[in-house]
Amino acid sequence: MFDEEDEKLKNLMKLKAEIEKDLEKKGIFREKRETQKTSAVDETVLKKLRENVVVSAQLKEEESLTLYNINAQDYDSDLEAIEKAIRNFQTRTSDANRRIIFEGLLSLLNGEFEKAKRSFSQVNTTEARYDMILAKLYNGEDISNDIAQLLKGYSDSIYPLLLLLESELLRGSSLNIEKVLTILARRSLFWNLISSMYTGMANEETINKAIRERIFSSLVLMLSVYIDSSRDYPMQSHTCLNVHKAYLRGETIQAPNWCLFGQLVSEARKYLAGYKVDLGKLKKFDRAPETKLFFGFLFYNDGNYTAAQEYFRKFEMQVDHYTIYGKPLKQSKIGIEQFTGLPRDFAEINMAPGGIFETIQSYKGYDFYVYFKNLEFVRLVFSEEHCKINYKQ
Repeated sequence: MFDEEDEKLKNLMKLKAEIEKDLEKKGIFREKRETQKTSAVDETVLKKLRENVVVSAQLKEEESLTLYNINAQDYDSDLEAIEKAIRNFQTRTSDANRRIIFEGLLSLLNGEFEKAKRSFSQVNTTEARYDMILAKLYNGEDISNDIAQLLKGYSDSIYPLLLLLESELLRGSSLNIEKVLTILARRSLFWNLISSMYTGMANEETINKAIRERIFSSLVLMLSVYIDSSRDYPMQSHTCLNVHKAYLRGETIQAPNWCLFGQLVSEARKYLAGYKVDLGKLKKFDRAPETKLFFGFLFYNDGNYTAAQEYFRKFEMQVDHYTIYGKPLKQSKIGIEQFTGLPRDFAEINMAPGGIFETIQSYKGYDFYVYFKNLEFVRLVFSEEHCKINYKQ
């Protein structure tokens, strides 16, 4: 199934490249190139961002016709606040099309996909078409043809690329993520930061540039803590922001059952402390490569080498590249520390031809950290609604 979907995505990416090339010839499409000199993070701007994060930004009705655009304006608002804002827009707007879109967004947030699609189908705008395809995606439908049509009609729009990313995230596939991020990074300093976080190349310069774009402000501020852990960050009501802050600080994580990252970290910490892992909490996330990697180490530690080998093999097939690091083992469980906080004091080791399973058997008395390009940094952009709508049971 994945092979077929990969081929569809390759065709879509080829179509995207052809359209952009044609537009460039006509002088319509131009890549954005950043020419700013390298500079340290502007602490004055960071301070202003922190102040803005404490009080949610004012959403604009005309810029709140997709969940993505709502998050871009006011990322730190939780789902309850977003739903309230959309209801207010729906009540007071004098624009009939917007009223219908807001109606659809409320249905989408509540998992009523067919009702959402009926609403979006009544409006012929780019935003409504994007919302419609997103509802199909969340409903488990194949959206390849829809994305292709959107690319043909709106080749310079960000929406087809966002749909490609979310589609890949729900498949748990990292094989095409970087291709899409590369295109987005040319257009936006914020997306350049996300691409750099994903590839492990982010630094103070990429943070500084993203800050100046002034979208997804609270997310940019939180990601800056990954670059410099000494930076402070205020607590929010937003699940993604608080879970990551607790992870970075080594604090107790309070994560809802639909939070993939939070549940994985919490179960890993429990297991390292000597408690049993609740497999039921994690099974719904098993498409994600990080979950497969965790299961591989979990079963290896429990002596179920057949299951461990299978999960390691699935992980290796799912990611495009990984590197294994090791250090002397200081506790009884191997490979679990990497899920509980930022890995420290690991050094790259030679990987055996047989991959992870053979490598960890070759280094007795070692702990391990497997580095790979982390989908969580991309998942964060789509905020609470991505995980709640798709993983709530």
